[in-house]
Amino acid sequence: MKTVKNSRKELIVNEIQLWKQANMLPEHYCDYLLALYTEGDGMEHSDQKNVKKKTMLKDFASICAIFISLFVIYFTELSIVLQTTILASFVGLLVVSGIYYTKKQLSPLLLYMAAACILLLASMEITEELFGGSSFGMYITLFLNCFLWIGAGLKWKLGYFSLSGLAGGILLIIFILL
Repeated sequence: MKTVKNSRKELIVNEIQLWKQANMLPEHYCDYLLALYTEGDGMEHSDQKNVKKKTMLKDFASICAIFISLFVIYFTELSIVLQTTILASFVGLLVVSGIYYTKKQLSPLLLYMAAACILLLASMEITEELFGGSSFGMYITLFLNCFLWIGAGLKWKLGYFSLSGLAGGILLIIFILL
């Protein structure tokens, strides 16, 4: 009798999970039904495991992109055009991935931070190449990056970007004045 009851429960739980994947019912209804039929144990299923795997993959890719960018800038003899192309493609890929993960309601924080860091590194490298290490050119580049961070933070409601841009601008002004 007990196995028949468990097999029915498993059948119902599997059916609810299929409804959730196919969006036949709103997700919160499916979560409620899963919690009801599994008595609270069914919430840790493959959906949450997949989210954890995707999050770990996203974070790993972001960190790898930063390290590869540092390698491209400092340890290769590539032309500035090729370096810029590689770094711009990393920034574009990270931003597009961030938008994708935002739509999937996952945190794109590390993706956006990695894109901002790579953009900062690339712009500083280009400025150094074009202006020969001029401090004025470097200050302008850093201010532009700070303004870009503030603008991105305000446009996309990312407080950490606005705060980082503001803090960077203030620190840069203090550094210039001292």
